[in-house]
Amino acid sequence: MSQSINNKNLKTILKEARDKRKSVTPSEIAAEMDKATNELKSFNFKEKTLQVGDAFPDATLLNHKGEEASLKEALDGKPAIISFYRGTWCPYCNLELAYYTKLLGREENKGIKMFAISPEKPDVTMEKTDTESLNFIICSDVDNKLAKKLNLVFGLPEKIQAIYEKFGIDVDSSQGNTEKELPIPATFIIDGKGKVTFVDLDEDYTTRPDADEVIAEYKKLI
Repeated sequence: MSQSINNKNLKTILKEARDKRKSVTPSEIAAEMDKATNELKSFNFKEKTLQVGDAFPDATLLNHKGEEASLKEALDGKPAIISFYRGTWCPYCNLELAYYTKLLGREENKGIKMFAISPEKPDVTMEKTDTESLNFIICSDVDNKLAKKLNLVFGLPEKIQAIYEKFGIDVDSSQGNTEKELPIPATFIIDGKGKVTFVDLDEDYTTRPDADEVIAEYKKLI
Protein backbone atom coordinates (compact mmCIF):
# COMPACT_ATOMS: atom_id res chain seq x y z
CA MET A 1 0.00 0.00 0.00
CA SER A 2 1.24 3.50 -0.82
CA GLN A 3 2.28 5.76 1.99
CA SER A 4 -0.17 8.53 2.73
CA ILE A 5 0.39 12.02 1.36
CA ASN A 6 2.48 14.11 3.78
CA ASN A 7 1.94 11.36 6.41
CA LYS A 8 -1.79 12.10 6.51
CA ASN A 9 -4.34 9.82 4.92
CA LEU A 10 -7.46 11.16 3.25
CA LYS A 11 -9.73 10.35 6.19
CA THR A 12 -7.51 12.39 8.53
CA ILE A 13 -7.44 15.34 6.13
CA LEU A 14 -11.23 15.29 5.81
CA LYS A 15 -11.73 14.98 9.57
CA GLU A 16 -9.50 18.00 10.19
CA ALA A 17 -11.45 19.99 7.60
CA ARG A 18 -14.75 18.89 9.13
CA ASP A 19 -13.67 19.84 12.65
CA LYS A 20 -12.41 23.23 11.48
CA ARG A 21 -15.60 23.95 9.55
CA LYS A 22 -17.76 22.87 12.48
CA SER A 23 -15.94 25.28 14.80
CA VAL A 24 -16.95 28.27 12.64
CA THR A 25 -20.43 27.16 11.57
CA PRO A 26 -23.39 28.55 13.55
CA SER A 27 -24.89 25.82 15.72
CA GLU A 28 -28.36 26.09 14.18
CA ILE A 29 -26.95 25.60 10.67
CA ALA A 30 -24.76 22.69 11.79
CA ALA A 31 -27.77 21.05 13.44
CA GLU A 32 -29.87 21.40 10.29
CA MET A 33 -27.14 19.89 8.12
CA ASP A 34 -26.64 17.00 10.57
CA LYS A 35 -30.38 16.39 10.49
CA ALA A 36 -30.38 16.24 6.70
CA THR A 37 -27.47 13.79 6.71
CA ASN A 38 -29.22 11.52 9.22
CA GLU A 39 -32.37 11.57 7.09
CA LEU A 40 -30.33 10.52 4.07
CA LYS A 41 -28.86 7.62 6.04
CA SER A 42 -32.38 6.30 6.62
CA PHE A 43 -32.70 5.66 2.86
CA ASN A 44 -29.70 3.30 3.00
CA PHE A 45 -28.19 4.11 -0.38
CA LYS A 46 -25.54 1.43 0.23
CA GLU A 47 -28.12 -1.30 -0.32
CA LYS A 48 -29.77 0.41 -3.28
CA THR A 49 -26.72 1.03 -5.44
CA LEU A 50 -24.62 -1.52 -7.34
CA GLN A 51 -23.04 -4.31 -5.36
CA VAL A 52 -19.85 -6.31 -5.92
CA GLY A 53 -20.36 -8.54 -8.95
CA ASP A 54 -22.90 -6.27 -10.67
CA ALA A 55 -22.26 -4.94 -14.16
CA PHE A 56 -21.52 -1.23 -14.32
CA PRO A 57 -23.83 0.45 -16.87
CA ASP A 58 -22.62 2.36 -19.89
CA ALA A 59 -23.39 6.07 -20.14
CA THR A 60 -22.79 9.05 -22.35
CA LEU A 61 -20.84 11.64 -20.39
CA LEU A 62 -19.26 14.98 -21.27
CA ASN A 63 -15.54 15.50 -20.95
CA HIS A 64 -14.08 18.73 -19.57
CA LYS A 65 -14.30 20.26 -23.07
CA GLY A 66 -18.03 19.51 -23.34
CA GLU A 67 -17.54 16.68 -25.83
CA GLU A 68 -19.72 13.57 -25.57
CA ALA A 69 -17.93 10.35 -24.69
CA SER A 70 -19.07 6.79 -24.06
CA LEU A 71 -17.91 5.53 -20.70
CA LYS A 72 -17.58 2.01 -22.08
CA GLU A 73 -15.33 3.21 -24.90
CA ALA A 74 -13.27 5.31 -22.49
CA LEU A 75 -12.78 2.29 -20.22
CA ASP A 76 -11.44 0.30 -23.21
CA GLY A 77 -11.72 -3.01 -21.38
CA LYS A 78 -9.42 -1.93 -18.56
CA PRO A 79 -10.00 -1.73 -14.79
CA ALA A 80 -10.94 1.69 -13.46
CA ILE A 81 -11.80 3.68 -10.37
CA ILE A 82 -15.04 5.61 -10.79
CA SER A 83 -15.67 8.33 -8.22
CA PHE A 84 -18.83 10.42 -7.98
CA TYR A 85 -18.49 13.84 -6.39
CA ARG A 86 -20.87 16.74 -5.88
CA GLY A 87 -19.06 19.60 -7.62
CA THR A 88 -16.13 21.99 -7.41
CA TRP A 89 -18.08 24.07 -4.88
CA CYS A 90 -17.80 21.20 -2.34
CA PRO A 91 -14.67 21.59 -0.16
CA TYR A 92 -14.61 17.92 0.80
CA CYS A 93 -14.81 16.83 -2.84
CA ASN A 94 -11.92 19.16 -3.64
CA LEU A 95 -9.81 17.71 -0.85
CA GLU A 96 -10.55 14.18 -2.03
CA LEU A 97 -9.68 14.92 -5.66
CA ALA A 98 -6.54 16.84 -4.69
CA TYR A 99 -5.39 13.82 -2.69
CA TYR A 100 -6.03 11.47 -5.60
CA THR A 101 -4.18 13.59 -8.11
CA LYS A 102 -1.09 13.57 -5.86
CA LEU A 103 -1.43 9.86 -5.19
CA LEU A 104 -1.87 8.97 -8.86
CA GLY A 105 1.07 11.18 -9.77
CA ARG A 106 3.46 8.82 -8.01
CA GLU A 107 5.56 6.60 -10.23
CA GLU A 108 4.19 3.38 -8.74
CA ASN A 109 0.64 4.50 -9.54
CA LYS A 110 1.18 5.69 -13.10
CA GLY A 111 -1.25 4.04 -15.50
CA ILE A 112 -4.10 3.71 -13.00
CA LYS A 113 -7.30 4.76 -14.73
CA MET A 114 -9.72 6.89 -12.73
CA PHE A 115 -12.83 8.84 -13.68
CA ALA A 116 -14.18 11.60 -11.42
CA ILE A 117 -17.83 12.29 -12.25
CA SER A 118 -20.12 15.10 -11.12
CA PRO A 119 -23.35 16.71 -12.39
CA GLU A 120 -21.51 19.99 -12.82
CA LYS A 121 -21.38 21.58 -16.27
CA PRO A 122 -18.04 21.25 -18.08
CA ASP A 123 -17.59 25.02 -18.34
CA VAL A 124 -17.97 25.38 -14.57
CA THR A 125 -15.43 22.60 -14.03
CA MET A 126 -13.01 24.24 -16.48
CA GLU A 127 -13.42 27.59 -14.75
CA LYS A 128 -12.57 26.24 -11.32
CA THR A 129 -10.18 23.37 -12.07
CA ASP A 130 -6.81 23.11 -13.77
CA THR A 131 -7.75 19.91 -15.59
CA GLU A 132 -4.30 19.61 -17.16
CA SER A 133 -2.72 19.11 -13.73
CA LEU A 134 -5.02 16.22 -12.80
CA ASN A 135 -4.02 12.57 -12.99
CA PHE A 136 -7.54 11.34 -13.67
CA ILE A 137 -10.35 12.10 -16.10
CA ILE A 138 -13.05 14.61 -15.16
CA CYS A 139 -16.52 13.93 -16.59
CA SER A 140 -19.91 15.63 -16.39
CA ASP A 141 -22.98 13.49 -15.76
CA VAL A 142 -25.64 15.80 -17.22
CA ASP A 143 -28.80 15.86 -15.07
CA ASN A 144 -27.35 13.02 -12.96
CA LYS A 145 -28.43 10.47 -15.56
CA LEU A 146 -25.76 7.90 -14.73
CA ALA A 147 -25.98 8.57 -10.99
CA LYS A 148 -29.73 7.90 -11.20
CA LYS A 149 -29.07 4.52 -12.83
CA LEU A 150 -26.96 3.75 -9.78
CA ASN A 151 -29.59 5.01 -7.31
CA LEU A 152 -27.22 7.64 -5.91
CA VAL A 153 -29.35 10.75 -6.39
CA PHE A 154 -31.34 12.71 -3.80
CA GLY A 155 -33.20 16.01 -3.76
CA LEU A 156 -31.90 18.85 -1.61
CA PRO A 157 -34.31 19.72 1.23
CA GLU A 158 -35.54 23.31 1.15
CA LYS A 159 -33.76 24.21 4.37
CA ILE A 160 -30.47 22.95 2.95
CA GLN A 161 -31.11 24.91 -0.24
CA ALA A 162 -31.45 28.05 1.89
CA ILE A 163 -28.22 27.27 3.75
CA TYR A 164 -26.38 26.73 0.47
CA GLU A 165 -27.63 30.10 -0.74
CA LYS A 166 -26.17 31.72 2.38
CA PHE A 167 -22.86 30.05 1.58
CA GLY A 168 -23.01 31.32 -2.01
CA ILE A 169 -23.51 27.84 -3.48
CA ASP A 170 -25.66 27.96 -6.61
CA VAL A 171 -26.44 24.36 -7.58
CA ASP A 172 -28.79 25.43 -10.39
CA SER A 173 -26.05 27.45 -12.08
CA SER A 174 -23.45 24.76 -11.45
CA GLN A 175 -25.54 22.03 -13.05
CA GLY A 176 -27.46 24.04 -15.62
CA ASN A 177 -30.87 22.86 -14.40
CA THR A 178 -33.39 23.55 -11.64
CA GLU A 179 -33.73 19.99 -10.31
CA LYS A 180 -31.75 20.69 -7.11
CA GLU A 181 -30.44 17.14 -7.01
CA LEU A 182 -27.04 15.80 -5.99
CA PRO A 183 -25.33 12.42 -6.06
CA ILE A 184 -24.20 10.70 -2.90
CA PRO A 185 -20.38 10.71 -3.11
CA ALA A 186 -19.47 7.14 -4.05
CA THR A 187 -16.45 5.20 -5.24
CA PHE A 188 -16.56 2.11 -7.44
CA ILE A 189 -13.80 -0.09 -8.83
CA ILE A 190 -14.63 -2.12 -11.93
CA ASP A 191 -12.59 -4.82 -13.58
CA GLY A 192 -11.74 -5.16 -17.27
CA LYS A 193 -15.09 -6.83 -17.94
CA GLY A 194 -17.05 -3.97 -16.38
CA LYS A 195 -17.96 -5.83 -13.19
CA VAL A 196 -17.94 -4.03 -9.84
CA THR A 197 -15.21 -5.36 -7.53
CA PHE A 198 -15.40 -2.65 -4.87
CA VAL A 199 -17.97 -0.09 -3.79
CA ASP A 200 -17.95 2.45 -0.97
CA LEU A 201 -20.28 5.30 -0.20
CA ASP A 202 -21.47 7.25 2.79
CA GLU A 203 -24.50 9.49 3.04
CA ASP A 204 -22.30 11.79 5.12
CA TYR A 205 -20.67 13.89 2.38
CA THR A 206 -17.74 14.75 4.65
CA THR A 207 -16.64 11.10 4.73
CA ARG A 208 -14.89 9.28 1.87
CA PRO A 209 -13.12 5.92 1.55
CA ASP A 210 -9.40 5.97 2.21
CA ALA A 211 -7.76 6.64 -1.16
CA ASP A 212 -4.70 4.51 -0.37
CA GLU A 213 -6.97 1.53 0.30
CA VAL A 214 -8.87 2.17 -2.94
CA ILE A 215 -5.59 2.14 -4.89
CA ALA A 216 -4.58 -1.11 -3.17
CA GLU A 217 -7.91 -2.69 -4.17
CA TYR A 218 -7.43 -1.53 -7.76
CA LYS A 219 -3.96 -3.07 -7.93
CA LYS A 220 -5.43 -6.49 -7.15
CA LEU A 221 -6.89 -6.39 -10.67
CA ILE A 222 -3.62 -5.78 -12.51
